[in-house]
Amino acid sequence: MGTPIHVVILGVSGSGKTTIAGILQDRWGWEFAEADEFHPQANIVKMQSGTPLTDADRWPWLELIRQWMTEQEKQGKSTIITCSALKRSYRDLLRKGAAGVVFMHLDGDRMLLANRLAARTNHFMPTSLLESQYATLEPLQEDEIGTVIDIAGTPAQIATQIENKLVQLVEAAKIVQTRTTLSSVPETSPDQTSAVQTTSAQVGLYGLGVMGTALSRNLARHGLRTAVMNLDYAQTEQFIAVHGTEGEFIPAANIADFVASLERPRKILVMVTAGAPVDSVLSQLTEHLESGDLIVDMGNSHFLDTRRREVDLRQKGIYFIGCGTSGGESGALNGPALMLGGAPEAFQLIASIFTAIAARTEIGETCANYVGADGAGHLTKTLHNGIEYADMEVIAEIYQILRSANGMANSQISQVFKQWNRGKLNSYLLEISAKILQYSTDGEDFIEKISDIAAHKGTGAWSSVIGIELGVDLTMLSASLSARFSSAAQLRKQWKELLQDEALTENGVYFTDGSACNLASDGLGCNPDDLREALLLAKLVAYTQGLSVIAAASNKYGWGIDLAQVCRGWRAGCIIRGEMLDEFANILAADADPNALILRNYQLVQQLLPALRKVVGAANLAQIPVPALSAALIYLDTLNARRLPTALIQAQRDYFGAHGFARIDREGTGFHGPWHTGV
Repeated sequence: MGTPIHVVILGVSGSGKTTIAGILQDRWGWEFAEADEFHPQANIVKMQSGTPLTDADRWPWLELIRQWMTEQEKQGKSTIITCSALKRSYRDLLRKGAAGVVFMHLDGDRMLLANRLAARTNHFMPTSLLESQYATLEPLQEDEIGTVIDIAGTPAQIATQIENKLVQLVEAAKIVQTRTTLSSVPETSPDQTSAVQTTSAQVGLYGLGVMGTALSRNLARHGLRTAVMNLDYAQTEQFIAVHGTEGEFIPAANIADFVASLERPRKILVMVTAGAPVDSVLSQLTEHLESGDLIVDMGNSHFLDTRRREVDLRQKGIYFIGCGTSGGESGALNGPALMLGGAPEAFQLIASIFTAIAARTEIGETCANYVGADGAGHLTKTLHNGIEYADMEVIAEIYQILRSANGMANSQISQVFKQWNRGKLNSYLLEISAKILQYSTDGEDFIEKISDIAAHKGTGAWSSVIGIELGVDLTMLSASLSARFSSAAQLRKQWKELLQDEALTENGVYFTDGSACNLASDGLGCNPDDLREALLLAKLVAYTQGLSVIAAASNKYGWGIDLAQVCRGWRAGCIIRGEMLDEFANILAADADPNALILRNYQLVQQLLPALRKVVGAANLAQIPVPALSAALIYLDTLNARRLPTALIQAQRDYFGAHGFARIDREGTGFHGPWHTGV
């Protein structure tokens, strides 16, 4: 068996690393990661302020990248990593313990790079930090495997240069790689004047990554003639070679042919990475579109970007829809949940197509849901993902209690989850959790081989930021996101080294106060009924918080979102689909206030609260972190508190800043305390 290869694509911001890496991933099928995604929050905050990172900032970041590469290598997987400027010592760390690390340095005209970076939106690094990146970068040395690649040319041509160079470097270094056979790809794109198909496509899809490929196949399976295009035409050719017999596809080599192949009014679905790539594709498409045509952004874009794009395209006479797409690759292929935002007349243009390809409930209702104007669809998808984070976290916390506090085997926990999944807790995430815990390999439960460092994407963070900006209590969703941050924290790794001398129970729990005990045998574990009730109550809190943010955004932007319909649209196809959504939809149909989920379940909440309190208490005794369950408990205890200590906070604010406060014994606001002279 050969050695996996790790291709590290270097270059200052604006050099096109991500775009080119995406093309190579499409060609090779290797694992891909952006180094920026491994930055701890402290680094991001520092860069946002315009402050260059120090070596002390970068070492933990580089170590996380190296650990990811190592984990992939253990599984026999080759990788592509995009990374900003790296000096020699940084590259040495990435090479540590890996035989096949190849560096491809993208370089070119500095003014071109500065202009590219300035044109990017929603990126945390300002143009002013380019010089610090140039200062950090050190030339590749003779003992390193790698080369410099000129960024002049199209992304596909640059990707081809890298591929051809990699073949040479791999052969010269005598690395036997395993994942795929690299082969040269023509330097030039297909003839740009190729004849256009005479049969018009009913819909077009731009972007043939994993999700775009699945969506294209879904469209064709429903009898829709589908034009397909990708930035790299080699990927389009590969798509046709593999899936061309599944329906009527019209491949296009360039934007002009792609647009010309569509019947009017043209309907184009775009499935590319959120941010600058979406703006780039829209800019190219609009040069060839006409008034009345429609573009749908199917990716995970930020809703404010969608609002901006909708206004820009509307002024050009082009309809624009932001569509949140849930269900992953399987959903995109077999029926996703779709959350659409845009003008009602734009939705009508595409409604029949989306109704055809979307998931359907058991009673046949479509999960293609028109949510509201401009950014409403993408906002709803963002909060869908926030709820998803919370749902995943509470299931994981309950799992850990069953495993460590109750001493249950993974196979036993799987059976518990299966039993719960037959009742009110029935959901996709609980179902797959039960399945995951059944897998074993080499005589060991497979779950035990997986790193406990959890990854995250932008939507989880966006949901928390949006909630904060709108003044909505989102503590449970935010705690679930922070749990992922904590899992990857450098302090955690350093702390583990200090824990080596502490007592460790057979269930994997450290007791730093010397109270080593077995919680299961000592009767301190929770019975499954307590855990089931705690999970049920925590899910109720998560949905209440997430839907409250959607309601607040709807009020602010005048969207008029129907929360009952949102819940109905989540009943099939999406990651958070589950039994409880029917009940939520019925409650919200009678009372549109998301707080109704809690208020109309008052008796149930009070009935289940002791179980949640017992579970959180037992977890604390077992030294098992349960941030999401704890946040849910605090949220409900806050509702039950007759008086909160925030009165003292108001007094403190007035004492040091004369901010004033309201009083319970008088009408009005702006009162001051006796600590202010003359009051």
